[in-house]
Amino acid sequence: MTYLEITVSKKNIKIAIKDSIAILLFSLVLLSCAQNKKNILDESKPIKVDVIAPEHGMADPHAWVQNDSVYVICGHDESWEGKGSFRMDRWEVWSTGDLVNWKKQREILPSQTYIGNQPNCWAGDVTERDGKYYWFFSNRNTDTGVMVANSITGEYKDLLGKPLLPKGIVPVHPYDPEIYIEDDVYTICFGVNTYYMATLSKDMKSLTTEPKKIIVQDSKGQIVSTDDKSTLFKRNGWYYLVYGSRYAMSRNLYGPYDFKGAFLEGGHTSFFDWKGQKYVLQENHDISAFYRGASLKPVNFNADETIIVPKDDRMYPSPGRPFEFKNSTMGWSAVNGTTTSFKDGKLIGTLSSKNAMVQSAPWLYTSSKNCSKITINIKNNSTATTLKLAVFSRDEKENNFWANGTGQVDWKKQQWVEIPISKNDSKFKSYTINLSQFQKVKNRLMQIALQPTVNASYGNWEIEDVMID
Repeated sequence: MTYLEITVSKKNIKIAIKDSIAILLFSLVLLSCAQNKKNILDESKPIKVDVIAPEHGMADPHAWVQNDSVYVICGHDESWEGKGSFRMDRWEVWSTGDLVNWKKQREILPSQTYIGNQPNCWAGDVTERDGKYYWFFSNRNTDTGVMVANSITGEYKDLLGKPLLPKGIVPVHPYDPEIYIEDDVYTICFGVNTYYMATLSKDMKSLTTEPKKIIVQDSKGQIVSTDDKSTLFKRNGWYYLVYGSRYAMSRNLYGPYDFKGAFLEGGHTSFFDWKGQKYVLQENHDISAFYRGASLKPVNFNADETIIVPKDDRMYPSPGRPFEFKNSTMGWSAVNGTTTSFKDGKLIGTLSSKNAMVQSAPWLYTSSKNCSKITINIKNNSTATTLKLAVFSRDEKENNFWANGTGQVDWKKQQWVEIPISKNDSKFKSYTINLSQFQKVKNRLMQIALQPTVNASYGNWEIEDVMID
């Protein structure tokens, strides 16, 4: 008789099994049970998603939870071609029932508001009151308006036909509204560098209190300047004021708030609770600084109620920047001598002249200090035997760093590094260019350009991925 010893609930149990085949079968059953238990445990872990709508230009996410679903109203970046600084052509309503699979529900156009046909669809917040849903929105950084709908997915209509928070109502630009609800009191927080709060009327058409300045101070009592787009939530008697990747705390909604330091890495935030876990939707640089995305991250707390910032936290897609062409061209376009298109997870082009050149989307805004090389996985279907690469970089301290998002680079003035490649390939091959081969790379990689088939005037090329790491 053969005995198999197993442990159940910390107790050793001996089971008699007559032969080795039975032992094997019994072991497989135990392994299956263990695996099923592991899957159940994995499902209970907080969910994390790098980009909830990849390569779409989703920015400024604002969440609302209802009937086991999460709804998000976000802005949409107009183009990854870099037509200007933060041009946003519409808002969009998205939803999910599991935090992983997201579905677009509706578009809200600026022409449906007093803004008119202008790409000014900046950040806002969505809330519900007495069965009506209100979308408070920014007209760029000029003022704040409000729309109303009978359901969270709309259709939304301009409630006032003019700004709720007009220019001049406070000393700073009155935009980027946040709505905080407590005891049926609806508070609106808005502004930049210094925030202001006021109470909304029951019909959401006006303010019932004068806007009050909100103080954020450091440990020495010195005033701390904030950014734009405030977000608020309350936990265990503490109010949290979060803006981008920083935050402050207070025992009172109107402050003063004590500055605590770093929050999770990323841009504008929106918080919600889901199945006992607090989450944040946070803006990232999916394609570039002007064609963004939204990440989903769990938010956890220390014993003293401060926010835990994990050591591996990052703002997607850092460190580095991958171009994997899973869904689109990821902003890559032809400069001359070739076409560009997306097919079967590849960036492909057909040659028309010897000076073929393609470039990435502008304003990649990728930190160079964490990068050492650029690797190109390419299939060269031409007689070319050389590939060339150029990078355009800038320092954040340079004048007018954010002033112009057009991304027009004179590539003739940039340094080009060339490497030999094989011709008439039958399969993809990888080539690496070290950043140290360039004379100077500043602290932000803004754009890269590629001559994939130097001196070849006919044929085609395919790129599977370009990895900056």
